Amino acid sequence: MSKANGARNKVKVNDNAALLAGNLRCLEYFLALQAHREPQGLAQEALSILLRDFGAVAGSLLYVDQPPLHVRLGTLPAPVTAHLDQWEKSIKDRITAGPWHIASEKALPPALQPIAQTNHIALYSLILNKQRVVGSIGLIFPQGQVPSGKERLLLSLFLRAIGNAVQIISELTITRERLSQLSLFYQVAQSMASTLDLSKVLDDTTQLATAVLDASVVALMLVDEKNQELVFEYASGEMGRMLRKQRTPLGEGIAGWVATHGEPVLANNAREDPRFSDKVDTRTGFLTRSIVCAPIQIRGKVIGVLEALNKRNEQGFDEEDLRLIVTTANQAALAIENARLYQSLRDERDRIIQAQENVRRQVARNLHDGTVQFLSAISMGIDHLERLLKVKPEAALAELDALRKLTHQATRQARLALFELRPLILETQGLGPALEAYVEQLQNSEPFNVHLEMEGELPEMDKSVEATIFAIVQEAVTNAKKHADAQDVWLRLSVEGDWLKLIIEDNGKGFDTAEIEEKYDRLGSIGLLNMRERAELIDGHIQIASNPHPPNTGTRVTLHVPIRLPSGGPKQ
Repeated sequence: MSKANGARNKVKVNDNAALLAGNLRCLEYFLALQAHREPQGLAQEALSILLRDFGAVAGSLLYVDQPPLHVRLGTLPAPVTAHLDQWEKSIKDRITAGPWHIASEKALPPALQPIAQTNHIALYSLILNKQRVVGSIGLIFPQGQVPSGKERLLLSLFLRAIGNAVQIISELTITRERLSQLSLFYQVAQSMASTLDLSKVLDDTTQLATAVLDASVVALMLVDEKNQELVFEYASGEMGRMLRKQRTPLGEGIAGWVATHGEPVLANNAREDPRFSDKVDTRTGFLTRSIVCAPIQIRGKVIGVLEALNKRNEQGFDEEDLRLIVTTANQAALAIENARLYQSLRDERDRIIQAQENVRRQVARNLHDGTVQFLSAISMGIDHLERLLKVKPEAALAELDALRKLTHQATRQARLALFELRPLILETQGLGPALEAYVEQLQNSEPFNVHLEMEGELPEMDKSVEATIFAIVQEAVTNAKKHADAQDVWLRLSVEGDWLKLIIEDNGKGFDTAEIEEKYDRLGSIGLLNMRERAELIDGHIQIASNPHPPNTGTRVTLHVPIRLPSGGPKQ
C-alpha cells in the first residue's frame, strides 16, 4: 500500500470517527431535551448544553408564539445585554406586526454579529414553525472562540433541533392546557345540566369559570330591567364576596358596554380602555387590571354578563380565553333559561293548586251558606210540620208551602253551584247562551239584579278561549257578590273589529285598586291576579277601574280578547 493511500485511509477513518462522535453528541443532546415536558425546562436545558459544550458565555431564547417564552443564562456585561435586548425586540416587533415567513431553512444559517465596544460576538438563529418565524436563539462568544468547521455545523443542527423541540413542546403544552380546560368546561356543562336550582346554576358557573380561565375573580351579572342596572349576582375568587350585590348602571363600564351592545370584549390593559369605569373598584378596593367579558343572551336578548377579571399569569387573557368565556356564557344562558322555566312551571303549579284550593273553599262556603242552610231549614220545617200535624193539622198546609219554597231555593243554589263548576251549555252552545243561562241562575238565587247586554251575534270562538272568558266573568261577579254589596251588575259584550270586548260593571262600594294590588300578598286573595293571568293566556288584556268614593262608586272590569277561529286556542 502506498503512503498516499495510507494517508487517505487515515483521514477517512478520522472523518468517520468525528462523524460518529458528532452523531453521538447529537443523540445525547436530543435525549437530554426529550426528558423535558414543558417549554421552560427544555429551554434552560438547551442553553446549559450550549454554554457547556460549545464555549458560549451566555445565551438567550425568545419564543413569541403560544405560550410565550423568554429564558437567559450566563453573566453578561451591560453592552452585551443591550445588544441582545435590541435584537430580540426587533424580532418580536417583526413577528407581532404580521406573519413572517422564510422561503427555506437552509437559506438562513446562523448569523454572526460583532458587539461594539466589547470583545464578544453574537450568533443568532431564528426559530421556525413550518417556515414561519416564531422566535430566536442568541449565543454570546468571546472573540476568536466561535465554533467553526464541523463544530459549527453541529451547532447549527443543534440550534435547529432546539427550535423544533421548543415549538413541539409548546404545542403539546397548549394541547394539555386545552384538554384541562375542556375537562373543566365539561364539568361546567355537567354541573349546569345536573340542577334546575337557579342559585346553584349561577354559583357553579362562576366557580368553574374561575378555574377554566385561571382568573382572580369571575362575576356573573344579571340585568335589572326595571332599574336599568347590572347586578353582581354571583362572584367567585378574590374579593368575590365584596362584589356580590354591587350594582352598576346599564351601559357603564366594560360590562355595561357588553350588556348594551351584546358583544364580547377582551381588554388586558383595562384602565386604558375608554369604556372602563373604576367606580366598582373604588367602592370595593379591588384593582382591575385585565378583563374578558361576554354577554349572556336568550333568543337574542341580553339578560346578563359573564366577566373574568385579572388573569393570574403575566401575559393576560388571550383569544382562547375569549372563546371559552363566550362558550361558558352561552351554556349559562341555556341553564338559566331552563332553571327559570322550571321555576315558572313550579310557580304555575303552585298557583293552580292554590286556585283549586280556593275553588274548593268557595264551593264549601257556597254550600254551607246557601244549600246547607236551606237543607237545615227544611229539616227543621219537617220537624215542625210533624208536630203541627199532631196538634194543629189545619196549619200544615201553610208550613208545606214554606217548605216547598225553601226546597226550590235550595235546588236553585245547588244548580248554580254545579253550573259554575261545569257549565255544560258553554261546551254545547257557546259563550252567549252560557252567559244567558248564568244570568238566569243568578237572578233566581242572588239579591242583586243582573243585566246582560249583547250587541249582535257573538262570533264562534275556540272552546278553551270561551271557557277562559266565562271564568273571568265568574270571578268578577263573585268579587261583586262578596265585596261590593251592589244592587246591580251589568254584563256587556260587543265586537270591535277583530276584538271581543267584555265589560263587567257594578254599582257597589268599590275599592282602591292600587292599595289592593300593593297588599295582595298579605290579603291572601288572588281574584284580580286570576283575571289578569287568564286574560294573558288568551292573548287578551284587562283593565280594572274602581271608585270607593261616593257618589260614583262601583267597579268596572274591561276585557279585550282577539277573535280567533275555532282551530286557535290559548297560548301554550
